[in-house]
Amino acid sequence: MKLGIIGAGAVGFAVGYTAARMGIASDIKYNDIIEERAKAQAMDIEDASSFYPHYVKMSWGSYKDMADRDIIVTATGSLDGVRDRLEEYEMFKDATEAYVKEIVKAGFKGIFIVVGNPCDLMADLVYRASGFPKERVIGSGTALDTTRLNTTLCKLLEIDPADVRGVVLGEHGESQFVAWSNIFINNLTFEEYLKQNPASFSRDDVENLVRERAWRVIDGKGHTQCGIGNTVCSIIDAIVNDRKKVILVATLMEGMYGLDDIYLSTPCVLGKDGMEKAIELKLNEEELARLKHSEKVLKANREKYK
Repeated sequence: MKLGIIGAGAVGFAVGYTAARMGIASDIKYNDIIEERAKAQAMDIEDASSFYPHYVKMSWGSYKDMADRDIIVTATGSLDGVRDRLEEYEMFKDATEAYVKEIVKAGFKGIFIVVGNPCDLMADLVYRASGFPKERVIGSGTALDTTRLNTTLCKLLEIDPADVRGVVLGEHGESQFVAWSNIFINNLTFEEYLKQNPASFSRDDVENLVRERAWRVIDGKGHTQCGIGNTVCSIIDAIVNDRKKVILVATLMEGMYGLDDIYLSTPCVLGKDGMEKAIELKLNEEELARLKHSEKVLKANREKYK
C-alpha cells in the first residue's frame, strides 16, 4: 500500500513510523511546507528498516507527487499558542483547501484520512474541496478520545482496556461527551456492571479527564504523538486489510440522529472501500441534545470562517 502523509510534524511522523512498524504500508511519502523536515522524517524512519516486518520505501515530494497514493493522511496544523482546536480552522482552511484541490487535480483517486485539527471541520472541508464521496473522506474524529476513555475507565475499575467498549461522541474538541448509555464492560452495560462491581467516581470528572488529556500531554511535551499515531494506523489497517472493523470516526451526517450536512463521529464499519457503513446508536435525550450542541458549534464555526 502506498501511503502519503501531508505534514511531517510530530503527528505525521508518528503515523508514518507506526505504519512502518505495523507493516501496513510498503511505500510512504511525506510532504511538508518545510522540505528539509519531510526529508529528515523520511530518512529517520528509513534508518530503522531492519526492524520492520518488511522493507518500506521512504520518500518525500510535492502535492502532485501524491497522485499515486492509495491513502493520504492530512496531518497539517499546529497548536502552538492555541488552546482551542476550532481556532485552527481559520488559520489553515485556505491552505488545506488549496492543497487538496491540487492533489485531486494531479489524479489522486484514493482515500483521505483527515487528522489535522479541528478534524471534524477539516474533514468536512476536504470532503467539499475534493468532490469525493463521503466514503472516501474519513476524519479521525473521536477515535482517539474513545481510547482515552477506555484507558481512563480501565484504570479506575482496575480491568483490562480490552474489556471496555467506550463511546465518545460529538466533535473532537470541547463539546465532545461520553455516551454512557452505550458503554459496555465485559459485555455488560455500564449500569449493570456497576451494580455487580460497585465503584465510586464522578462521571463528570471522567469526561473532563478525557477531554483535557491532550492538553496535559501538550503542556508536558509540546505535542501529542503515540496515541494519535496508533489510532490513525488502526484506521489505515482496517481499510488496507478490509477488516470491516467498527471504529468511532467522523463521517458526513445525512439524517442520522436528526443531524445533516456536517462531519461528526459515529461508529463506522471500515473496509477496503473506506467508510462502508455508518451506525446510528440509540441515545437518550440528554446525549442527543449534547450531540446536537456539537453540530451547532461546528456549523457556527464553519459559517463564521466561510
